[in-house]
Amino acid sequence: MKVGLVGEAPADTQSIKNLLKKRYSSIDFIELLRNKITGSSLENQKTKTELRIECITERPDIVIFIRDLDGLLTKDFRLKRLQRQNYYKSFKGCTQVKKTVFLLNIWEIEALILADIEAFNKFYNCSIEYNENPMLVKEPKELLYSFHKKYSESHNGEIFEISDFDKVYENCDYFKSFINKFERLLMP
Repeated sequence: MKVGLVGEAPADTQSIKNLLKKRYSSIDFIELLRNKITGSSLENQKTKTELRIECITERPDIVIFIRDLDGLLTKDFRLKRLQRQNYYKSFKGCTQVKKTVFLLNIWEIEALILADIEAFNKFYNCSIEYNENPMLVKEPKELLYSFHKKYSESHNGEIFEISDFDKVYENCDYFKSFINKFERLLMP
């Protein structure tokens, strides 16, 4: 089985790929639009065309769309959440792939690192204790910077390589919800 990943940045798709490979090692995860489109440029018509072409070429069975909410699940960010959901609805059709799923990171992908802080500790050889709900953290990237001065977004892929999938799943409700939807798509 081949699963395509579409994200805001190559580091995000690589990070999710590394995390998912821990549980789904028999799946071939491919990064779509890699190094071509980033951030809000994902939302333009040219991107739809590029994505359609890549899906025809690569022929994924499932496509995962990865976006950051850049906000919390509160009333203040309701419009932004609706915009991200509309992006997903608009773009899933252009893939011509019957099975798609949306991973909306609450605030940003760094919340998943907070869900398994031990991987962060191993990578940076530190001993940060963090037991809060990662979905309630405003600006998790900045929190990680405050934990260790050498933290860099460019390290996320390597941190996710040593992350414990089950810890992330248990400690982050939005990731758990995403995995449950993804696994339903894996059923014949």
